[in-house]
Amino acid sequence: MPYDDIAKVIVPSICDSPETFARYQKRVEEGTYTRDENPTSHFCVYFLPYNPKTKEVFITLHKKSGLWISPGGHIDRGETLFQTLNREIQEELGMANYFAQPQQPFLLTITPIENPIQPCKFHFDIWFLLQTDGKDFQVDPKEFHASKWASFAEARRLVTDPPNLKALEVVERTM
Repeated sequence: MPYDDIAKVIVPSICDSPETFARYQKRVEEGTYTRDENPTSHFCVYFLPYNPKTKEVFITLHKKSGLWISPGGHIDRGETLFQTLNREIQEELGMANYFAQPQQPFLLTITPIENPIQPCKFHFDIWFLLQTDGKDFQVDPKEFHASKWASFAEARRLVTDPPNLKALEVVERTM
């Protein structure tokens, strides 16, 4: 089953709160993980590019949301987390098959979607760290108005989305 890997990463130690853990457990029991299967709430992957030498993160000004956020996207029907992660890295940063093997996420968050035009109300976000210098990035201009490497302090000034701020906090604290 392609979604078995989602259930395996739902652990309390990487959830941003006990409530998030409980909601993830309930959501996994419901099934219908993708936007095609459940337009109201579905699973997404985010990846936070981090340069360990410069201690900077790569953030993007996303066209649809109008927010400075980390790159990422929706899990497609039949995909594993690993397949989604590599596909999204290729689509958004132009790097094919970046990871040779499945990765463990560092954070689980839930993003409320407050766009009355869209049927989606919640993204269940699974966060991965992408340690890179970014020299091979080929950022997709269809996805983003802008992108940049930023210190954690600068990223916190630009990023307003709470789950993205939490990801910045976790990476800064652990790196």
